[in-house]
Amino acid sequence: MQNLVPQTDRPFVVVVGLNIHHTDSSAYALDKTARIAMRIPASEMHLLYVLEPMTSVEDTNEAVGCLQRYVAEKATELGGLAQQSVGIHVRRGEPGHEIGQFANDVSADLVVVGTRRRPHLRQLFVGSTAEHVMANASCPVFVAGPRPAPKPSHAIVIDPPCADCVQMRETTRGQTWWCTRHAQNHHLHAHHGYSYQSTLPFESHDSAVSLTGI
Repeated sequence: MQNLVPQTDRPFVVVVGLNIHHTDSSAYALDKTARIAMRIPASEMHLLYVLEPMTSVEDTNEAVGCLQRYVAEKATELGGLAQQSVGIHVRRGEPGHEIGQFANDVSADLVVVGTRRRPHLRQLFVGSTAEHVMANASCPVFVAGPRPAPKPSHAIVIDPPCADCVQMRETTRGQTWWCTRHAQNHHLHAHHGYSYQSTLPFESHDSAVSLTGI
């Protein structure tokens, strides 16, 4: 009689479909998978690179070496993979089918594939490797990517006040805003349009400040 008791000691197996020619999407997929795998004790991570069907043995061996170096570099960057079980595999054929077939071969619990496409739902899946993997894999498929674009820095840098300008304002009681050095062709003038300081009521002739900020 077949034993129907679930295997609770079986490791969690995740397959990552990589393309070392698309390093942005592959690196993102590998990064996310590694972070998942490192949180699951005794998990296995299998990295698969699929070549063209007619790739020669020499080119296949070269691809294996490239994949080994690529994974070693990523492991160094990520850290924490020293005790992680990692398999490296190269197959030839159609990527969607081979990734799905390999996932079935190793009884994967999860497949992760990277993508360079923008995250519009239809464009992300239709005709993509991810769609083909989902059609062939018997486990969930996670699409990682595209990698988010780096956000511009929002740090605001405030320059210290010019001591000569401060002295000029104090001496003239605000009627002259800039020192001699900053009165001509200074970058502040690109942002500073007008300054005027006087006692009320304002007079039209008692300030040296003009609309140019000089």
